[in-house]
Amino acid sequence: MITRRLFGGLVAVALLISLACVCAPTASAAEDGAIGYTLPEGKVIYSDTALLVNLGSDTDRDVVLYAKAADEVRAPGAMIRYMVVTYTLHRLKETGMDMDAVTGSYTVEMFNNYVAGTGVPTANMQYGETWTLRDLLTVSFIQNASDAVTVLAHTLDGSVEKFVEGMNALADEIGCDYTHYANVTGLDSLSQYTTARDVYRIIRYGQTFSAFESIVGCRLYTVKPLAGGTERTLYSVNSMQQSSSTFYYSPLAFSRTGLSEHEGRTCASVARDSGYEYLVVVMSCPETNDAGEYGLHYQDTRTLFRWAFNQFEHSTLLAKSEILASVKVDLSWNTDHVNLVPEREFSTVVENKLDPSQVIKKVTVYEQNIKAPVEKGTVLGKVELIVNVDQKIGEVNLVAADTLNRNWLLFAFSGISGFFTSPWFWVGIVLLLLLIGGYIVLNITYNRRRRRNRLQRIKPHR
Repeated sequence: MITRRLFGGLVAVALLISLACVCAPTASAAEDGAIGYTLPEGKVIYSDTALLVNLGSDTDRDVVLYAKAADEVRAPGAMIRYMVVTYTLHRLKETGMDMDAVTGSYTVEMFNNYVAGTGVPTANMQYGETWTLRDLLTVSFIQNASDAVTVLAHTLDGSVEKFVEGMNALADEIGCDYTHYANVTGLDSLSQYTTARDVYRIIRYGQTFSAFESIVGCRLYTVKPLAGGTERTLYSVNSMQQSSSTFYYSPLAFSRTGLSEHEGRTCASVARDSGYEYLVVVMSCPETNDAGEYGLHYQDTRTLFRWAFNQFEHSTLLAKSEILASVKVDLSWNTDHVNLVPEREFSTVVENKLDPSQVIKKVTVYEQNIKAPVEKGTVLGKVELIVNVDQKIGEVNLVAADTLNRNWLLFAFSGISGFFTSPWFWVGIVLLLLLIGGYIVLNITYNRRRRRNRLQRIKPHR
């Protein structure tokens, strides 16, 4: 039998349920987009994979203009020298070593174990010849010298194997998910691969070191051995850096080629001209085309650079003060909406024939109705910029243009009205009515039983 005390407890629970309010705010985050332009008619890229990127002041402002199978795994060949340089500079920063003070010497064991029979070019180091780390690093890059890079690995990490482990660890650290190294020479291996996009990431990380470009951009270098050997000047083997070559390209800042016996030529380069900077990576390029032309990896690189420099320009497509949408705001006394503006000015590289008025601004508002207070700068949506119907060229958060304070009178009224319109209120009312009805039935039953018992007690006995 339910007592009055138990009933009182149930009523209290019902009232608590009816007073409950549930709020579930939602949030969204804008994602960066990338441009994917199509090559103009008549321009041909022979390489199986290629990437063209406009380099901004930092990686967040880089723009991918063209990508052809840029995430497909390929053999890098000697293009791994970019990681050799990047990893070395990374290690020097970690250890505090001075590349002009630390030295390494070439040994017969290094020759026998890592150089002999590989067919990889050398700098003709003599046994016992001693160079600084800067010498070893620079010559291993510009000449693809297997002897220099072998001495470098032993000097820096004690062995080639440890050096390769370090390169793989750094690749993972900087987000190169489809890159793995097996050696430092660039020889083909089933466990040595990368992608055009990962090469871009490696170069961009390398550029964070002040010494990077002085090494990879070097076109000739004079070595003065500290012991053994003789002084000599060594030249870059990259034809795009040689003014006497038909493949010479004057805007080139630096470049590194590679050769895979099974997949063809590779080349990764950066060029600058008229305030613009572009990166091009091409991989798996054949030796010749149907016309018998050779140096196709150079041709592809130059084709993409020339297209970029001639047909693209920086353009401001969004002003920071431009109102693109508004959101209804409750509980604010002075206004019932807040305007949405770009979080930042958006300027990017687009085709120079593009009319800014042709850019489609696709606005997404995360919530159509919000409650004050609203802080200026709060992200409430995003705008995607699209050209040529479906080519996304960028994305910017949309934020509140002003701060709107909460009116506490409206807030209190909203709380009261919200309470009476809340589904939980009506659930509580129904539950309360059920409990009251149960209580009434219980009391009626209880009173009838009491009355019957009383009548039985006072009924005269016969």
